[in-house]
Formats: sequence, structure tokens, C-alpha cells
Amino acid sequence: MATLLLVHGAWHGAWCWDKLVPVLEAQGHTVLTLDLPGHELPDGAPATTTLEDYGRAVASLANTQSEQVVLVGHSMGGGVISQAPSYSTNIAGLIYLAAFVLQHGDSIAALAGASEVDELSDHVDMAPDGGRTVIQKGAGSFVFYEDCTPEDQAAANARLIPQPIQPLMDALEDMEGRAMALPAIGIVCEQDRAVHPGLQRMMYDARNEMPTYEMDASHSPFVSKPKELADLITKAVTHMAEAS
Repeated sequence: MATLLLVHGAWHGAWCWDKLVPVLEAQGHTVLTLDLPGHELPDGAPATTTLEDYGRAVASLANTQSEQVVLVGHSMGGGVISQAPSYSTNIAGLIYLAAFVLQHGDSIAALAGASEVDELSDHVDMAPDGGRTVIQKGAGSFVFYEDCTPEDQAAANARLIPQPIQPLMDALEDMEGRAMALPAIGIVCEQDRAVHPGLQRMMYDARNEMPTYEMDASHSPFVSKPKELADLITKAVTHMAEAS
């Protein structure tokens, strides 16, 4: 199977993959995760953090591997995996999970603003420092984890941290078109309240109409449906290998 590098989204950390990792490993994958810069801190990343910082961190980890890696980006992590190939040639493909798909010059904020449905922003507040945002207490249960157990909802809500605004505003610099040259597959979460399924499809179609799979899941299937998600990731990896 493949070496997978899982890239989390906004307000989250590598902890969000804890249920998914052992399932993927049981299917024969080597699985890597990381906290994006600053996301290991209990108070979150500093407001000065950029999309480039995120992309370089992912690329640095990819570059340590003896074989090429497939990046899996969730939500904001889709923007990060779109940026990382600018700094690494050790990336074999990209899997977008309920994710923002950036092309050169795009920003996450601009794409989010194109959505006809927005159920997230009413649950987001500005942090006191003015450069970060926070999820309102307990609101993750609605916008991120609606189909998760109450126990999983409570555990995840307790670990959400402030998110710097700057990476969401930064425009993608796809050096030499490296990201667009890679094979890519999208996974649509049909019950998503954070990134509307219609927006997911719009972004996936805009990237050379890349193949897509669907899940009857909320924004966080790595918590609610890890086995089903692992099966789709394995299917995506197999598809990319056969198409190469």
C-alpha cells in the first residue's frame, strides 16, 4: 500500500486522526501525521502563521520518507496540501477530504465566500488578539461532529484551539504548477455543515474534474466513520496507482 501523510484542518491538530490511523495501518499503509506549526500548543498557533509555514512543514516531513507520499488534506488542510508540493518533489498524489482545493492565486477565504450556504461563520468568534478565530464553546458538535457520539463530540470540542486567520487569507503559490500536475481525488461529505457539499463539488470539478467519492457523513468522518473513510482512502490510492 501507500505512505500516507494526513493533514488536519483549522482549529484542530494531529489528534483528530487517532481513530483513523490504526484502521489505515491495518489495511497495509504507512501513516504519518503532524501538528501544523503552532497547533501543538494549547493556546494555538500565533497570528503570524502563514499558509507557507504550513506547506513547508508538510513538505519537510514528506522529504524525510524513502518513498513518495500521498497527502490527505481535510478542510483547511486541502489548502495546505495544495501548497506543499511547491517545496517537495516527494509527493505522489493528493486526496482532498471535505477540503478546500486551491489553484494558483486562490485563497481559502475567497473560496469559502463563494459558498451559497454558510453554517459555520455564526459559530466562529474573533479571538481577543484580533488575528485568530475560535469556535464557540460546544459548537463543534453541530458544525464538525454532528454524527459522532456525545462522548466523541465532548472530547473533540475540548481540544479545539484558536486558528490564525492569515493562512486562510494567503493566496496559493503553486510553484511550477507542481500541485496541479499531481493526481488528485476528492471525497465529498454529504452531511457537512462546515464546508458545504455543493462547495466541495464545485472545487473538485474545477480541478480538472478530478474523480470524487461520496460519504454519508458530517465534516469529520475520521471520528464518526473511520472504517468507511479508510476504505475510500485505500480505494483512492489504488485508483491513482492504476492510473499512473
